[in-house]
Amino acid sequence: MRAVTEIGIYPAIPLHLARWPEDVKASIVKGTYLLVLHLATNLQQLSIGRLGVFDFAAGYYLYVGSAFGSGGLAARLAYHQRSEKTHPHWHIDYLRPYLQLIEAWTIGGTEPIECFWCTKLTQIIDLQAPIRKFGSRDTNCYSHLFYSTTRPNIHLLAHTLLANLPFYGPTMQKLLIEIHLFDEQ
Repeated sequence: MRAVTEIGIYPAIPLHLARWPEDVKASIVKGTYLLVLHLATNLQQLSIGRLGVFDFAAGYYLYVGSAFGSGGLAARLAYHQRSEKTHPHWHIDYLRPYLQLIEAWTIGGTEPIECFWCTKLTQIIDLQAPIRKFGSRDTNCYSHLFYSTTRPNIHLLAHTLLANLPFYGPTMQKLLIEIHLFDEQ
């Protein structure tokens, strides 16, 4: 994992990149995350648990999730870094062995915003939600998986995910935003 330079379009939001500060690690930050993943070649007839069997086109996939369990965001990102799962738990676990993890965007906070992010991502013209209820069986979202033929622009993602956060304002508690980059082979 490596750092990335600051995006710089949201100076009012404290933006921390690449690593959890030590004092924050100790408190186990919970929150919402977005994985940016790449599929190098088309994938035919992949079973996604009880959801069904699907074809996946080569390109970039964005997956939105939340981490409000005991390990928080750090544990969930460590989980998703492992591509092979002995017993797949989430829909993304069935697809993950075929994908390269490129980035993870995390926002630590007390409010789940995965449906907010999913709604915002549907507004990006170049993104599609290819499978209904992928990753979203426990929410009212159409899908938590999005697809693009090209890598989503970092500035467009930042604007889409961070603009008008539903709980950002004078009463908001501390908010931790990070972008993690991965060098998978």
